[in-house]
Parts: sequence; structure tokens; C-alpha cells
Amino acid sequence: MPNNKIYLGNLDKEVTDILLKAHFSEYGEITDINLPLDKKSKAPKGYAFITFSQKAAAEKALEQDGQPLLEQKITVQTATEKRQKKSPSP
Repeated sequence: MPNNKIYLGNLDKEVTDILLKAHFSEYGEITDINLPLDKKSKAPKGYAFITFSQKAAAEKALEQDGQPLLEQKITVQTATEKRQKKSPSP
């Protein structure tokens, strides 16, 4: 399965999905942006996921790791599947 999804961390609280799309679309077509918000404050949680239509675009976007976005150095990594919690044995 090709991994065309990246994880972004250490995002400024002012980051929006529009800003992320504008910044990362230079690497290729974006099919989805997930910018989780805090349930109470509705402010971004400081991380996001971007899915590209092509694996090569996601790989190219990894070059942004450690680069500033809104004057804050961000983390850019290949996204990994969330591990399922194991149910306690009966």
C-alpha cells in the first residue's frame, strides 16, 4: 500500500487548513487535510495530516521537516497507521 499521507507536528495555533493547502500544494495534489481541533476551545491541537494523490508528492513534502511555518519549525513525517488498542483478555 503506497503511503501518500504525512503527519505535521509542532504547528502554530494560527495554522488553518487553507494555509496548509496553500503551503503544501506545491508538492502535488492534496486529496485531504485533517487538522484536529480541541473540543472545548475549537483551537487547532498543533498537528495535522495531509493526504496527497501521489506517493511521490508526500515524499517530496518531507523536505519541509524542520522548516518554519508561521515562524515555527514544524515536524513533517510519513504518517503511520494508528495502533489499535488491545482488548483485555477475559
